[in-house]
Amino acid sequence: KAVESMLDRGPFILGPEVEAFEKAWAGYLGVKHAVGVSNGADALYLALIASGIKPGDEVITQGNAYNASVTAILRAGAVPRFADIDSNTLQIDVAKIESLITGKTRAILPVHLYGQFGDMEKLARISKKRNLKIIEDCAQAHGAELAGKKLGSFGRVNAFSFYPTKNLGAFGDAGAVVTDDEKAAEQLRALRNLGQVAKNEHRYLGTNMRLDPIQAT
Repeated sequence: KAVESMLDRGPFILGPEVEAFEKAWAGYLGVKHAVGVSNGADALYLALIASGIKPGDEVITQGNAYNASVTAILRAGAVPRFADIDSNTLQIDVAKIESLITGKTRAILPVHLYGQFGDMEKLARISKKRNLKIIEDCAQAHGAELAGKKLGSFGRVNAFSFYPTKNLGAFGDAGAVVTDDEKAAEQLRALRNLGQVAKNEHRYLGTNMRLDPIQAT
């Protein structure tokens, strides 16, 4: 019925269904903002941009994830540096991260695989000590939590995919970026919509990365 109602009303650009999804997803994760976007790859890219990652910056991640994680880093003009994985969990080996940090390192992008995660508490300590941002790739970890805290709420800006084969899938391509940061949320909403903050007012160099209401419903 929800889909039929949306189809009867149209048009299929953003709208109340997307807003309802964003509110529900943010509430579920325990974060202040969720911004629906076109897919998980775009969500990762936007999370990097909203985290202030610039060309030439280095981002530490892992090599056993789907290539969208690395592609997003390259799209942002940054340089991926690969940490080894823990052979028992197949997650990023947090103990191997500090040796990779250089003067150009700006962020750590852990990819939570198979509904699991690495040592997020130790990762948080490293990021605080070295003044690095954590950007979580949660494409395979919807609903996973540590000590009652959902994945997607540890980093400042984090990304989800709702591709049909993911743990939580839509009918087609869909993604979301989540954050507690008001300024980042405003930037994300503009970037996904051609840089607009209001009709015909473009403050950012954005593009079309909007979530369509069919997927949101």
